Amino acid sequence: MKRMMTPPSDDSDVSDQRHPMKSRCAGGQGGDSPGMDPKKWITFKDLHDQVTQLLSTKLNPCNIKQCKSKLDILNKCSYYLEVMRQDTLHQPDPQQQQNYLSNSTILHLIDPWKFQRMKKLGHSQVQIQLSLLEELYEQFCKGKVEMEAIASQSDYGDQEVAHINGRIAHLIKAFTDFDSTLMPGELHTKHRLISETGNAKVPQIHLRLSVKMPVMFDTSRSEALTDCARLHWEMAGQEQQEPGEQFEIRYKLLQPTNTEEGNQLGTVTCNSYCIQVNNLLPQRCYEFTVKRADACCLVYGLWNDTMVLRTMPLSPGGFTGSQEKRRRLFPW
Repeated sequence: MKRMMTPPSDDSDVSDQRHPMKSRCAGGQGGDSPGMDPKKWITFKDLHDQVTQLLSTKLNPCNIKQCKSKLDILNKCSYYLEVMRQDTLHQPDPQQQQNYLSNSTILHLIDPWKFQRMKKLGHSQVQIQLSLLEELYEQFCKGKVEMEAIASQSDYGDQEVAHINGRIAHLIKAFTDFDSTLMPGELHTKHRLISETGNAKVPQIHLRLSVKMPVMFDTSRSEALTDCARLHWEMAGQEQQEPGEQFEIRYKLLQPTNTEEGNQLGTVTCNSYCIQVNNLLPQRCYEFTVKRADACCLVYGLWNDTMVLRTMPLSPGGFTGSQEKRRRLFPW
């Protein structure tokens, strides 16, 4: 019996036929870099990984949305000038306490003209910081689109590599700047704000900006009846305790039809988180705004929350909302 002999086969040819990507990139790493120089492939792969990592971390939609939320809140915050005593970290001896002045006294001793000048400086600083945050946020949005386009490319030229590395570094720094700008800084003055007063020891002081969260209406609890509105508000992101400050509520009738209705407006000040506004017209729309009452240390606080409520119509018996409720409880 004759044995059938098969001609010898070239293993490399068979391998190349089974893995065409490998045959296109001689010396490549397991076919990972088709048609590309190994060094160039490593550079491409490393840069591509950096881009995708940036897109999945700092430039992911959730993180950018959080940056937008922080920016919106900061635009609605109130900013105040705060007087800080440098000696408060070291409590004076009991015998020397009589020589020290309280913070409220120090505030009254500051030269009014210099204090107003520092308030203007604080106002400008807040405006600059908010503008910078707006600009950084726009860079995040544009950077996300740019990085997505780069991630979809299959090759980077030599000049593109340098440009992409620069853009990645720029975006990372932008996020660092965004976080650092969220914290207001100190205000530096070249001259003393107060001078020595007799035997009392006047401590060294410095000024800084403090931030209070915005005041916002609680729309779930606020309501309008026939002739009044019950308004509730809160400070964003804070547990509600005793406010320790005053709030200013303004109201006005929308689209008045005569002079008398045009007088349906007013301003009320209170030191709680709720108020009832009376003597409103039935079945009409009123605009309400709430804000912190202006203080002498306020340097920036342009925003106030606004809400529109429509009062209820009179009941069939001609009673207002409160009268109708009382009539039902006490019909006699």
